[in-house]
Amino acid sequence: MLEKSLLDSDPEVASIMKDEIQRQRESIVLIASENITSRAVFDALGSPMSNKYSEGYPGARYYGGNQHIDQIELLCQRRALEAFHLDPEKWGVNVQCLSGSPANLQVYQAIMPPHGRLMGLDLPHGGHLSHGYQTPQRK
Repeated sequence: MLEKSLLDSDPEVASIMKDEIQRQRESIVLIASENITSRAVFDALGSPMSNKYSEGYPGARYYGGNQHIDQIELLCQRRALEAFHLDPEKWGVNVQCLSGSPANLQVYQAIMPPHGRLMGLDLPHGGHLSHGYQTPQRK
């Protein structure tokens, strides 16, 4: 069972996924979060790393067996610091992203002064829920 392809295991789901691949090839989608990934990113997201739960931080995980996750996370931290020419002796970086909303909040806090204002798009016009979208009932 573990060695079967998706097509062999569930032809119906495989067919739907094939249709989605076709839709993406035939469409131009202008939603940033739906950007087409590179082959390298696609390979990484579909790797055995996605089988592993890795709560916590490198060297201090809640579950064992995270040595390779730790290696990748530490590499990512090093590269993030290098990208901004930051000294790892003076700076640290957390490269774990929980979801779109916390990611947006981290960016806002990094670039905005306290009590600063940011204009975001309305959800139906390309915005994100974390931009403060409200329904007609103001909820």
